[in-house]
Amino acid sequence: MAKKFESMTDTELLIEIAKGQRKETKSGRISAIATVALAIAFIITLSVFLPIAVSTLEKVNTTLTEAENVAIAAQESLDEIDSMVENFNGVIVDNTDSVNKALNKVGSFDVDSLNRSIEELASILGPLAKLFGR
Repeated sequence: MAKKFESMTDTELLIEIAKGQRKETKSGRISAIATVALAIAFIITLSVFLPIAVSTLEKVNTTLTEAENVAIAAQESLDEIDSMVENFNGVIVDNTDSVNKALNKVGSFDVDSLNRSIEELASILGPLAKLFGR
């Protein structure tokens, strides 16, 4: 059983103080070694993973740049498609107008007059054909 400090002699007290200082020194050394080991582990981890992280970030940056370029190209294509659709609509309207005009002209032909003209032409050509031997 440990004696009380009050009942110890000066020599015994110095011995107890020395023992305590040895224990503190030993635990201080263990703490220092653990701190150095952690620092070394941290440095090794950084030296291994930092280049990998930088490389990954560069790849992500490249991929995002390419994705942005694709998005810009897609938007330009959509704008061109819109322009083509507008042009196509203009062509369809123009062609529809032209077809309507042509149909109106065809519809305005007097078929009876045309048939009479053909019959008159046939009656004129009939005697001419006999004249030339046909």
